Amino acid sequence: MHIENEYFEEALEREARKFLELDAEGRRARRGPQRIIVADFEYRWDRARYEGYRVEEGESAESSIRWPFHRIAAASWMQLRFETGEEVPVVESVIVLTEEEASEQEMVTQFFEALRQFPTAQLVTWGGEVKDLAVLRRSAGEFGLVLPPQLLDGSPHARERIDLCRAVTVQAKSPHLPEYAAATSIPAKPSPSREIGQLVEKGDWTKVRDQVLADVMTTSVIALRHMASYGEIAIDAEASAIAIGEAALSAVPESSFLRATYRPWARDRQRAAGLRGVVYRAE
Repeated sequence: MHIENEYFEEALEREARKFLELDAEGRRARRGPQRIIVADFEYRWDRARYEGYRVEEGESAESSIRWPFHRIAAASWMQLRFETGEEVPVVESVIVLTEEEASEQEMVTQFFEALRQFPTAQLVTWGGEVKDLAVLRRSAGEFGLVLPPQLLDGSPHARERIDLCRAVTVQAKSPHLPEYAAATSIPAKPSPSREIGQLVEKGDWTKVRDQVLADVMTTSVIALRHMASYGEIAIDAEASAIAIGEAALSAVPESSFLRATYRPWARDRQRAAGLRGVVYRAE
């Protein structure tokens, strides 16, 4: 009797797995093209306004310059489209902006327009629920902008977004992006995290631009792996890594991170997997 029960339980488990696999395939087929927009931001501290607040509040003031005083100094995002039956995503756009060419309001406005253009695209960040989205919502109110659909739901578990830091962590202690990247052999930040604020204040926009783009590239690779592991997409991981790298390099040819770090890493992974190199271009 015990053996029969075990056999029955195993049969039920097999049927449940088949049902879930078919359901996932059905959802993908019904959705049609699936899009994600991977984004990252770098900040300048608004020291003047913080100092005014500190003087006004005295000892009651927060001792650190928290997110309400963080102004967006650089923004980058990459838009990917996944077609059913295709093993490599289509890179629809790669954007990098800094204070050198756009104001904070202009950067936020352009980013909101990108999200609004594809309201069903999921917004993907690393730790975005902790600060980035709060700053974007503050900016919307401050500049009189309407939030795009992806930012309307205030829940950190909103289906319109994926915070990969939360998604990969579950109940474990949250890792930093370069920490998780190093542990999973993905190239990350060309400059140490603690130096980015100084680079912004010095106006070293070449390094700032490379940093924010590198964060998007690293987050994109993690996103591809994460979505594939959950059965949301079916891709060739190595070919996809090369595809997004070549598209980004085409959009930002001056990036030393892409040319000297990311591209060699992606090609090494493809060689290790015994695959032939293919050149992909953005649409």
